[in-house]
Amino acid sequence: MKLLPTPQSYVHSEALRALKGFSVITYSVPCDDTVRWGLAQLEKICPAGIADGETLTISLSNDAFFTEKNAREQGYILRRDNSGVMLFAQTSVGVLYGLMTLCQLIGDAPDTFEIKDRPSIRFRGNMNTLWAESGVWSYDFGDGLDAAIARLHTAIDDAARAKLNLMYFDAFGFRSERFPGYNDAIHALSEYARVRGVYLMSGGYGMGYGQAAHGNNVFMGKVYRNRWPYPDGELYDCIGTYEPFMKTPEEAKGRSYGTCLSNTALTDDKIEELREYLRNTGTRILYMHNMDADRLYTDLWLARCVHCREKYPSDSLFDRDGAAGAFADFYDRMLSALLPEFPDLIICPVSPGYCYAESTSDEVFETCRRFWGKVMEYAVHSDALIPTFRELFLQHDSSALRYDLLEEIMPAYGSVYFSSGDGFYSDKIYTPSAAYAATMHHADLIICANGGALQKPTQYANAEYLWNPDHSAFWEPSFPDTYAEMIAHYNAFREGKIRPEGIYGKDGLLETSCALLFGEKYAARIADIFRIRGKNDECPIFTACNVEIWTRRTYVNYPMLWDKPEKPENVQLFRERFAESTIATYTAMEMLAALLEETDLPEDTRSHLSFLHTCCRMNTKLCSLLTRYMDLYIEADAALTGGAPYRDDIFARARGLIHDADRVLEAIRADDYKPFDPLGGVLIRRDAVADLVSYGSSQIIQSLETGERIPPVRRDPVVRNWW
Repeated sequence: MKLLPTPQSYVHSEALRALKGFSVITYSVPCDDTVRWGLAQLEKICPAGIADGETLTISLSNDAFFTEKNAREQGYILRRDNSGVMLFAQTSVGVLYGLMTLCQLIGDAPDTFEIKDRPSIRFRGNMNTLWAESGVWSYDFGDGLDAAIARLHTAIDDAARAKLNLMYFDAFGFRSERFPGYNDAIHALSEYARVRGVYLMSGGYGMGYGQAAHGNNVFMGKVYRNRWPYPDGELYDCIGTYEPFMKTPEEAKGRSYGTCLSNTALTDDKIEELREYLRNTGTRILYMHNMDADRLYTDLWLARCVHCREKYPSDSLFDRDGAAGAFADFYDRMLSALLPEFPDLIICPVSPGYCYAESTSDEVFETCRRFWGKVMEYAVHSDALIPTFRELFLQHDSSALRYDLLEEIMPAYGSVYFSSGDGFYSDKIYTPSAAYAATMHHADLIICANGGALQKPTQYANAEYLWNPDHSAFWEPSFPDTYAEMIAHYNAFREGKIRPEGIYGKDGLLETSCALLFGEKYAARIADIFRIRGKNDECPIFTACNVEIWTRRTYVNYPMLWDKPEKPENVQLFRERFAESTIATYTAMEMLAALLEETDLPEDTRSHLSFLHTCCRMNTKLCSLLTRYMDLYIEADAALTGGAPYRDDIFARARGLIHDADRVLEAIRADDYKPFDPLGGVLIRRDAVADLVSYGSSQIIQSLETGERIPPVRRDPVVRNWW
């Protein structure tokens, strides 16, 4: 019998005996809101007080098991024998997790069993903003804040049942009341999550404000500037984001944007912004960029200002009176000010030097590792810091796991794990790539940035592999011995090209997740939607802002613009991908329609599937428009660049496509979708895709009429600078 997530230790008899429920439940642990919520979930499955039920005893225990990592805080022991069921824990969260496991055992359960369970990773989270760190609210379906909060309640309930305890819920910046009702809604949401053992995390900058250069409300916070004296004195440069192609330290970007580590008045102003945000929202874990850069160079520190040189004279990145000491003092100043009011606050620094698996050499990784090791050594409040890196995997020139190397010199560290389905690498609707958390199994915190409100089964896959990354009852990856082989296998796996039976097959992880989320009766049929794959592993398109159709929100321009010609081989691939995506999305729409005809769907399941159906209906149209547009593109490009003949009806087809795209655009603009999210919510970019088809088709007409491949009249290109 497979439980999700897989327990650390599960010993049971082969014989089964029905576990119907409980005639008596006794407990000698404090029955706080967390325990009461867990008992309520159990009672939904098996009402208490049934005449032929067993006895459930919940009590504290000093078993040696509770000295293991994370066991005192979140662990539990669950036993069944002829005398009944016993649950032991040391905290209310431990009791909750034991009860969530017990919920899965109701029915035909082993006659006797003993489970000793604890998480390998202390903080296990989903990044539920859809599209990486962009901050778009995936739970904003355009039907109001109250409806979104109700969906977030369901998401938090799901997280607690699956033993996930961290939700990265918003970004990017620490501005309160970023839309009307924000403070009250998030504060209430934080309390709702706390009862269920879930922390809310929000992301922003501690210093350096590169994302603010995007404009269009992408950055949610104040942009601080280096001024001496602060806040009204002269603007000056300090450290910045240094790139290897720059010739001198002074060429670093963003040097005046709040980057000075010796300007205590500047830091204090930033602290007050954080204090206000923490008070207003109840958030207690902050994801904090400082100089948003994956690599760390000495030249970054050499560009520091005269004030920093006086306070930190060493040019070394690693010295107490150098860069590491300066960063340690920066965090200590923040934490000394904030911890008295928020004693459970945790800051997760993620830059500079968060590293990439592929682009970061072993030498650069070693520099980052040493630097953050020294920051943690010098920081007084290191117990409230969890430096957080990207997915790292193996050293390039050896088989050493990079996260194991971090463990050698750091008391705590984490990972923000961009593992597909995140709007950054790809938007596959089901991505169990958290399986590769086994390469970071000793981390203290992992946030999987791979899915939002429309990708629920993915988040149960995260729960499986973040709780017990070394031993899954569903599927354990067999890692290649070399970095090159591992990254190739990982990429193929997260792109859906490798599909283990233990995950995608009958009663595998996907189907089990759907059963826990939507009920057993329709789990296999819902799982089939997430199994759909096209010729190139295309999947149904739930959102128009989707890397799978080249519409990631942070792209400056689409790659298939007519007035910026693309390589012929890419154009052919685009056309094929759009056609396959049309078929996949239409197939999902039909399967969802059939499910919605069932009369006994639970109401929350019906509501969720109905919205997926609505999304598929629109995105079938958009993918079809894109396919037709690429047909025009290919035909017209061949005529204008190679002299190939084009069909007599090409102008009529182009005008017909413009008409159809404009009608879709009008329908989108006339619908009832009213996002509260300043960035547009989950249905963002539908209008942009329709507009692209209409505009691109009109450009093709102009080129054919003038004979010029680049039309003489066209829009100004969109330019988005960083810093």
